[in-house]
Amino acid sequence: MIWAKLVFGGFGRRGLEALVALAVLAIATAIVAGAMMVIKGANDAMARAWREDRPDIVQVKSRFNRAVFETPRSGHLPPLTLPVYEPLIDPEKLSAAGGAVVARQSLLRNVASGESFLNLYIFGIEPEKESQASVFSVGRGRFLRSDDGPVAVLDQASAQALGVKLGGSFPVRKADGQDLSLTVVGILDRLDLRYPPPRTIDAPALIPDSNYISSGVFVTLRTSEEIFGRSTLTDALVIAPAAQDVPPVVDGLREAFRLEPGVFISERYGQFRRKVHDFAQTLALFAIITVATAALAGSFAANLLHDVYADRRRQYAMLLALGFPPMQATMVGISLGVATAGAGALIGVLVGVACTPSHFAMPSLMADLGTIEPSFNALIAAVLIGLTLVAIALGMAPTAWRLHRRSVAGALSQEGR
Repeated sequence: MIWAKLVFGGFGRRGLEALVALAVLAIATAIVAGAMMVIKGANDAMARAWREDRPDIVQVKSRFNRAVFETPRSGHLPPLTLPVYEPLIDPEKLSAAGGAVVARQSLLRNVASGESFLNLYIFGIEPEKESQASVFSVGRGRFLRSDDGPVAVLDQASAQALGVKLGGSFPVRKADGQDLSLTVVGILDRLDLRYPPPRTIDAPALIPDSNYISSGVFVTLRTSEEIFGRSTLTDALVIAPAAQDVPPVVDGLREAFRLEPGVFISERYGQFRRKVHDFAQTLALFAIITVATAALAGSFAANLLHDVYADRRRQYAMLLALGFPPMQATMVGISLGVATAGAGALIGVLVGVACTPSHFAMPSLMADLGTIEPSFNALIAAVLIGLTLVAIALGMAPTAWRLHRRSVAGALSQEGR
């Protein structure tokens, strides 16, 4: 009971200022919480767009050509003219340009399946590096390892078309006319190959009617070199150390392949930067509003709390004169500030969370990043708690300083108020 009397006794006209400070902090907290939730949702949308677009990846590909690629082993079918990439890319020139290289060899083969032949796309990859750019979901078995021999991982559509199961094998014609038997060690239930080649012939597909290859057989780069009969690459990806490093990486690649007109280099960094430019400016506007609101409202609430504390200095000085320990007298003031500011912050957070829409479209001229989903996290909570504590500290700092630096008699006198 005595603590309640010490905290709330003698409020008088200053009680209204405490209530105003509570209301100001509630309004400011609601605005700051809402703006930061929008910023959090927008940053999540930006991160999602980054994962989907990967502007740090530069694509290098060879000329697309039609060539007589393989004659069936039996029957009376004529040689087939199949669309393929020409292997024109020297791996050493890629490495010299900078960045992490994801090397590929994209092959197209007629694979014997019973008494018929099946067109299959075969990709020679480096498993660990390819996983940095593409997504492979293994349904059964395992994925490739860099030390694997003549083994393959293929998707469900290709496995069904070939009639093979996990642990089975199928032959692939090599460039020297001999067959290489590939053992199936894994079957994929999902495949998202980054920058797949265009689909130009009938072949098994996970995504029907797609204009790009959505299915295929994956082997190690060493195995594809054995099948292909050469070490040059058909296509490759170069991952820049950071997005802003893409322009110099592109310049280095163009310089390395300036004498090879059949090699094409494309990047998405410039397009991505233009795409999200005005989106980023909108985020900057929200950030400015948040900082300005926090600074102005926090300073106003601190001034109101300062007036409340200044009117009660004689009470604190009397407590010290009566023998109260300085810490207990200080706790009386801290309790008042925490109760006022804490209630205002809590009300503001509840109002901000309740009034912020669950999802909406951010206004943007170029960017199409989908809907924004505002969310509340620990960082927002820490910022709001920090705003409250700063307002309390600034409000009571002058009073605490005068009580601890001046005599009790000076604090009790009219001049010391």
